[in-house]
Formats: sequence, C-alpha cells, structure tokens
Amino acid sequence: MEVVWLGRKDGLEATLAEEEGIRFEPLGAAGFFGKGIGGKVMGAWLLGRGIVRSLVLFDRFEPDALVAAGGYVSAAPLVAAQLRKKPYFLLEQNCIPGRVTRFFAPKARESYLTFPTVKPFPGAAVVTGSPLRPALQEGRRNDDGRTVLVLGGSGGAQALSKAALDVAAALPNLNFIILTGRRDYQLMRSLVRSKNVELVEFTFHPEELYRRATIAISRAGGLVLSELLAFGIPVIVVPFPYATDQHQHANAQFLASIGAGVVLDQSCLSGLTTLVQTLLNDEPRRQRMAQAAKAAARPDAGRVIAERIVRCLAG
Repeated sequence: MEVVWLGRKDGLEATLAEEEGIRFEPLGAAGFFGKGIGGKVMGAWLLGRGIVRSLVLFDRFEPDALVAAGGYVSAAPLVAAQLRKKPYFLLEQNCIPGRVTRFFAPKARESYLTFPTVKPFPGAAVVTGSPLRPALQEGRRNDDGRTVLVLGGSGGAQALSKAALDVAAALPNLNFIILTGRRDYQLMRSLVRSKNVELVEFTFHPEELYRRATIAISRAGGLVLSELLAFGIPVIVVPFPYATDQHQHANAQFLASIGAGVVLDQSCLSGLTTLVQTLLNDEPRRQRMAQAAKAAARPDAGRVIAERIVRCLAG
C-alpha cells in the first residue's frame, strides 16, 4: 500500500513525513474564519489553488480513498475527493469538531472521533480515540514522584511557561520540565531563576518526557490529551482561551468529567502553585486520576481505524 501525505510544506507534517519515509506533496493553505478581508481573500485564493493541485494529484496517484485530519489544509483535498467521487474518511480530535470537519462530515464514509462530541455529530461517526505512534502506546512511566511536565503544544505557550517558572521558583523541592516551543526557548532561558528547571525547545519524541512525569500542566489540544491519557498522567488542563469555537475548553471539561484532569482557567494561573502542591502531596488522588486516564485511553485507535477503513472500502 502506498501512502501520500498532503500538507503544508512549512508545517510539522513535512518534517514528520520525511522522518517516517512517507511521500509528501505540499499544498498551500491558510485560515479563513476569524480573518480580516485581506486574510479571507488570501485564504480563498489558496483554497482555489489547493483544489486544482489536489485534482492533479488525484489524477496522478489515483487513490482508493482520502483520510483527512481536519483543519483548513484538508479542505482542498476533500473538495477534490468529492469532485473525483472518491470515498473519504475524517479524523476529529476535539469535543467540538472543527468547521471543515463539520462541513464535510455528512458525506464522509465514516468519521473517527477522539472524544465524544458535545453535540450530535453529522454523518456516520464512531469514537475510536486518536491514532498514536507505537512508542506512545506503551504508556509506561518511571517517575520520581516530584516531576512536573509543562506542555504548551508544538508552538509552546508563553503564559504557561512563565507561570511554570514562577511555580518552580516557589517549589524548589520539585523538578520542572518545560516544553517551551522554539519561539519562546531563548526568552524562557533568560527568565529561569531556579535550578530545578529543565527547558526543552522541541521534541519529536514526547514519550521520553511523559515517562518522567508525575503530573502534567498542559493546553487542551486533542492529540496531547490523548497522549497523556495513554500514559496515565494526572493533568492540570489550562485551555487556550482563544481557541476556535472554544474547543479546548470542551476538551478540558471532558477530561475533568472522567476524573483524569483538573481544569484551571488561564486567568487563574496565580493559583497554579497551590494546585501543583496539592496534587503532589496527594498520592491517592493522583492514583485515582491515573486510573481514570488509563481507563479512557484508546492506544489501539490506529489499528481500529485502519481496520474499519479497509472494511468500508471492501464493502
């Protein structure tokens, strides 16, 4: 079976595809919603170009199906799939689905959801969890009982990183690993004022950090939460307050509802020190949270999704 990955050439997907030996074909794309007139015009122009390029690629590779992970870069290939009458499948990581996913879901053969959605999902859908690499499926930790992992997503989160540095200075008996993102790494280095901080600029292997974590402080993206569940890491979830359609708040509330996370609004980061201290001093509570996370984890999601796609295409 041949896989061709379509994505932005300046995105992480291009690097990941090269690392995994997957053929990569670049597509130009930009966001549309929430933009000014100039941004909307650029988004529409890039969408048109992307549709033309996607049609060319469909004719060249003659795929049996398209699997789209949502987001604006998926829109052009999905239009091309409809025009070429190719079946397509959707992956949705959030409790509030993205707008591209919602638009194309009614005609998808199946949609695979990471978490249950807040509202009924259009079309055929099943909660499978999010596909994880084998190294992330093992989910084994060997933490020291006093290590806090801070995750702001691939781009980092300056508010979380700065708050974590304050907490680290206030709690010198704990260890802090802060994934800063490349953008903020040098700034955070200049702000470190305690010896119990380890800064990580970026990693393609977050499992190495998860294994060391006693608890995590994290944004509420669907993928990172899936990874934390797989490792059974109790998590303080700080949703990004400006996420589209407030989807991070919905993800965070889901984690809290199953007992695997505690939600902290970004406006309340002044209380982070107390919350970290409370969790680290309450091992029974951490164990309950870890058990709830493991119970909700779906480390075999990739296999389940692949098998369902094969069955759909065979039928």
